[in-house]
Amino acid sequence: MEYKFETLDIALDEGVAVVTLNRPERMNPLSMKMLEELGTAFQDLRKDEAVKVVVLTGAGKAFCAGGDIDDMSGGKLKLDYVAGRTLGKTILAIQGIEKPVICALNGIAAGGGAGVALACDVIYASEKAKFSEIYANIGMVPDCGNLWLLPRVVGPYKAKELCFTAEIIDAQEMYRLGIAQKLFPPEELMPKTIEFARKLAAGPLLSYKLSKTFIDRGWGMSLEQFYDLEALALEIVMQSEDFKEGMAAFLEKRKAVYKGR
Repeated sequence: MEYKFETLDIALDEGVAVVTLNRPERMNPLSMKMLEELGTAFQDLRKDEAVKVVVLTGAGKAFCAGGDIDDMSGGKLKLDYVAGRTLGKTILAIQGIEKPVICALNGIAAGGGAGVALACDVIYASEKAKFSEIYANIGMVPDCGNLWLLPRVVGPYKAKELCFTAEIIDAQEMYRLGIAQKLFPPEELMPKTIEFARKLAAGPLLSYKLSKTFIDRGWGMSLEQFYDLEALALEIVMQSEDFKEGMAAFLEKRKAVYKGR
């Protein structure tokens, strides 16, 4: 599958698709065009069998500085955008892809950029990265799923504080709060992220898919209700080629060769 977009760059190698928000001269703001292309890209990546893992990052010094001020001030915002439909479709496309998505947070993630990062499964961040729910500074309510995603990471009280204050937090605080899972020097961020992504791409993809799906679906369920999902996951995976290969490799003391099915 060929990927051509105006605001994104997509490169595929060894099963890993690297999606780069590519408007570095503007700190990669979320214009209507970028939102639409990002949603389309993830829908395409979901269907592309050559793609096993996705890495999402930003070009230049920023990951994503939030909404495009030109769109906001120039009257390009449509009702469906204000209502969250375009935003929602984009975030759902990122979070809903049944493949691991790793955010390589190379710089500031503010506003909508914070939501895009939080929609990923794992966040590896540069030691120079920053994060902010900046909306209150312009009298705006958080969008891009931030009000749903953030409390699930930092808890409701800290999420409210971050939204009320519009505080810009540094990488160390992101790590302390659990927003970022690992921190790296800027020059090591992409190599380390790609290394992790390739390791996942060679792993038991069906296991990852089920783990991701049922972790996400489990929110709001009782433990008793969740056991039905767990039983379903076990039923599926224990009939898979990957499980049989994993068990055989363990018993034969060799490295497993997984096929993702």
